[in-house]
Amino acid sequence: MKTRPLVALCTAWVTGCTFAAVLQYGGFGWGLLGLLLIAGALWISLPVHRRSILILGLTLVCAAVYWNWNDRHNNSILPSLLQQSPQQMNEQPVQTEGVITNLPEIDGDRVSFRMKLYVLKQLGAASSLPQPETVMVQLKLTARQELQEAANWQRGDRIALRGTWKMPGEARNFDAFDYRRYLRTQYIHWMIKAEGASAIQPSALTVNGPASWSWQLLRWNDHTRQILGSRIEQIFYTEDNGYMKGLLIGDADDIDPEQFASFSRLGLTHILAISGLHVAIYTGLLLWLFRKIGLTRERACLVVMLLLPVYVLLTGASPSAIRAGIMGMIALYAASRGLLKDGLHILCAACWGMLLYEPYFLLNVSFQLSFAVTAGLILYVPLMQPLLQKLTSRLAGPIAVTLVAQLISFPLTIYYFNQFSLLSFAANFLLVPVSSMIVLPVGSIALVLSYGWLQGAIWLGSIVSWINILSFRMIDWLDGLPAMLTIWHAPPLTWILFYYAVLYMLLRYGSDLLGWKKEQISGDSNPSDRLHTAISGIGDIHPTAPLPPVHRSMREKQYGIYSHKSYRMMSPWLRRRIIGILISPCLLLVLVIYAYLSPLQHGDGIVQYLDVGQGDSILITTPGGKHILVDGGGTMDFGQKGQEWRKRKNPYEIGLKLLVPLLKQRGIHQLDAVILTHGDHDHAGGLLAAAEQIPIRQFVFNGTMPKGSGLDKLIQVLLEKKVPIYGSLPGLKLQPDQQTELSFLAPIAVTSGTGVNTELSSDTEQPATRYASAEQFSNLPAIQPLPRKEEQNHYSVVFLMTMNSRRFLFTGDADQTQEKGILYDLTSRYQSQPLLRQQNQQQTSDNPTTSVPVDVLKIGHHGSRTSTSAEWLHYWQPALSVISVGQYNTYGHPTEEVLERIEEVGSDVARTDQNGEVQIRVNADGQLLRRTLLPSPVSSK
Repeated sequence: MKTRPLVALCTAWVTGCTFAAVLQYGGFGWGLLGLLLIAGALWISLPVHRRSILILGLTLVCAAVYWNWNDRHNNSILPSLLQQSPQQMNEQPVQTEGVITNLPEIDGDRVSFRMKLYVLKQLGAASSLPQPETVMVQLKLTARQELQEAANWQRGDRIALRGTWKMPGEARNFDAFDYRRYLRTQYIHWMIKAEGASAIQPSALTVNGPASWSWQLLRWNDHTRQILGSRIEQIFYTEDNGYMKGLLIGDADDIDPEQFASFSRLGLTHILAISGLHVAIYTGLLLWLFRKIGLTRERACLVVMLLLPVYVLLTGASPSAIRAGIMGMIALYAASRGLLKDGLHILCAACWGMLLYEPYFLLNVSFQLSFAVTAGLILYVPLMQPLLQKLTSRLAGPIAVTLVAQLISFPLTIYYFNQFSLLSFAANFLLVPVSSMIVLPVGSIALVLSYGWLQGAIWLGSIVSWINILSFRMIDWLDGLPAMLTIWHAPPLTWILFYYAVLYMLLRYGSDLLGWKKEQISGDSNPSDRLHTAISGIGDIHPTAPLPPVHRSMREKQYGIYSHKSYRMMSPWLRRRIIGILISPCLLLVLVIYAYLSPLQHGDGIVQYLDVGQGDSILITTPGGKHILVDGGGTMDFGQKGQEWRKRKNPYEIGLKLLVPLLKQRGIHQLDAVILTHGDHDHAGGLLAAAEQIPIRQFVFNGTMPKGSGLDKLIQVLLEKKVPIYGSLPGLKLQPDQQTELSFLAPIAVTSGTGVNTELSSDTEQPATRYASAEQFSNLPAIQPLPRKEEQNHYSVVFLMTMNSRRFLFTGDADQTQEKGILYDLTSRYQSQPLLRQQNQQQTSDNPTTSVPVDVLKIGHHGSRTSTSAEWLHYWQPALSVISVGQYNTYGHPTEEVLERIEEVGSDVARTDQNGEVQIRVNADGQLLRRTLLPSPVSSK
């Protein structure tokens, strides 16, 4: 507090904001009371530090109250103004007038922008809002010629809009991305959906329109960015111009999605985020240029300080760019005045200023990574450098910076992205210098040169492009190496804080001990002068005074005269560091192992019916920690010939956007089995992304292929990865652990063609999991063509799972004809096995030939009337029926007819369209516990 007061105050402010953010949805009052009690206890127990405790405590409480006040006032006034509830407003038509507040983004047939509302029109009457409110507008174009009209819309345009109110989508699976909460941090509570460019008309609204100097400035900025982007496309090759846009002006919209994914997996996306490195390079170039034209150092610093905000605006004004710009301006001002510059103080000043202006910056991933890595470089690099003293200075500096950046960003990377590449350090060490020292400055020179000599800029840009292409090839090669991408479940906040503390302790103690050893070996005539600054508890040492006993013991150790008494003669400072250097690596290793391992099940099994819209995807985690994925959902693509203009650059795909992130977030390192019930896209579409990113031990499907090429790429990926593929047959069993068994009931008829294993285990009395080894797989005969079946529902894989003595039935999209076949097969098998009949009679009082109760039934085909017959329900008598169905599906699923059938057998119902994700946990005693993300709008029976 005395040496760095701003750092202490900023830390207290960030802590208070974090405290309020954690308790954002409840418990803030009790938490604040707990903080006051802790502060009171510290006040009593530490009387010497009461002043510091008072100042820091007040700062922390003020920060928490400020955050909470800002969050409580972040509400929409529209429902009260319209005198409707949010549910009543949803899907209602709206006419409004306002101002476009950002440059509209055009992606295929969709245009999105933010709009500040000033006037609402209701029942033909217009009323002004007491205060403007920002909404998100999503407009779908209806004709190709509307693209040009949409391209003319600009920030600051005053428009009238007709559309429909829409509540932003919320998370429908546990721990999934919540778009509604994200928009709320942008002070946006509503969306307006519109169709066709004609829904937007010019308005004569008398508000701050384009005539305002602020809108003119922002329009100039947008126009300049567009001009720079067009010039970049002229200078650089097509393959890398999107990358150069991101690197030079912070515009990452045109980067190839697959290329960006490779950057992300290797931890290289920070190259594309305008940050301190970019600001430092541009600041250095400008300072050099202004000094060359004769400006003094002070005047050059002031001029560059004034130009930094312009650069931040031109590069998109992301939180990391704002942070770097503020720090650069403070540092330049201090340099121009000859003031003492402390990087940590400058960083804290920027952090405090940004959080005072916008508290929600704290929740921004870019803000967190930017400040965490910058603070880590300031604090940890000086501690890392002594550990690398045997390396040359040219290597030690870059290695220390890269290693510290990786260590600091690691917790946030696994928390937000749930993955970390073991090659991230190598990729950053090799490629970041290339991009920062060659590509960025040379590319900037080429961009400036193009306005005076375009051909020369193109020649220079071609050199940069060749370097980029070589870098891309290296990235693809690194990204393609097997087993290098590790998957992590999101650790708690306490784990992240403990990780940083242990890492600091390890580097600090290691650095101190190496510094002490260096003093011992140096042979200085007055070693006590140096040692007294490193070893505490000795007191002031005069240069001519004899060495204290602890120093003699260290000298004895140096010359081999060391005894067991030496440790007792060491100072407490040295003892603490020796103990710390022994304990901290072990603690760090334990923390990393804990974060990597999947959460323990403690004998529980869990079945998770994921909400993937109109489709199926079920994740089973057995008591033994095995993971089985049943189906993967999928997004239908109804693209038609001649409508290619509608295709979006990065369309929403269930596998990439929802399924794979959920699997990674839950710490699933591999899928022990993937079961595809049938080949329809709403069940199979998301499995391709899962197969590409998550190891699969075996794949089970119905042995047929749908018409067309829907499954071809998935099967090809599985074959390339040498995943054993099995066809399902009735009577086959899969036993992933001792508490779980899967018995396959259908399809009745399936191919037995070579190249596809048609059995998991032929022994029904001793079921076991069979995994084909790589050697066995390579010796299989050539793949024979599988039969193509257009109607896949009739060939759905149906299986019964017993887990901790509870029974779950999975049906895919089985139709009533297949249900009758299964019932006939089961009845025939039952009648031919007296022992089985006797066991069933002991388990149920009902007639076992007509009823075999299950605990949970997955209703077939999303509740369609073509599935789930009355005979099927009466046979299984489910206690709970789960329906996986899309929230806004246009098929009318589930039908009233099926719901009535379920009600007749007295089964409770859980639906993903109403409840979101449905989780059924079975503990070791067989007790069932149901959890849903959303409460059901209707009472459950």
